Amino acid sequence: SDLAVDRRQIEAEKARVYAPLQRAGGMDWKELNGGVCKIMQDYCGAIKNDEVLKIGLKWFAELEEGEMQTASARNPHELFRLLEVFNIATVGKMILEGCRARKASSSFLGFTRQDYPALDPPEWRKWVTVKLDGGDVKSGSLALDYWGDLKSNYEEHNK
Repeated sequence: SDLAVDRRQIEAEKARVYAPLQRAGGMDWKELNGGVCKIMQDYCGAIKNDEVLKIGLKWFAELEEGEMQTASARNPHELFRLLEVFNIATVGKMILEGCRARKASSSFLGFTRQDYPALDPPEWRKWVTVKLDGGDVKSGSLALDYWGDLKSNYEEHNK
């Protein structure tokens, strides 16, 4: 079935994407990218704990409400790079949320939680999932072999 095109959604997205071209004097993509990298370096390092991860998320929220709203681009190349940094910031937040959701250290993943020092407990041999549900981040998990038998699953979904 064909889905109806939502013109309001399209226009809102175009306005969001092209807005940096209408601004002058805001932060450029290089400086914004440096800020995103600094958040990840300072708050998602080799040894993690919940408080530090939460602070990193708070910094991302401040970046989104501040500098990302006023960032500017002088040309299409800079706009592309700026939109790329916006995506990198989203991935950074997802990583921080995923790190918060995994409440165990893992030698397999090279993942160390200071507040959960147990290394590779059997109940944490699973995938951690993170999704945005409305405006709320929800975490969950899947078994390592959640897809089941590969041959029968392939045949089931590729008739």
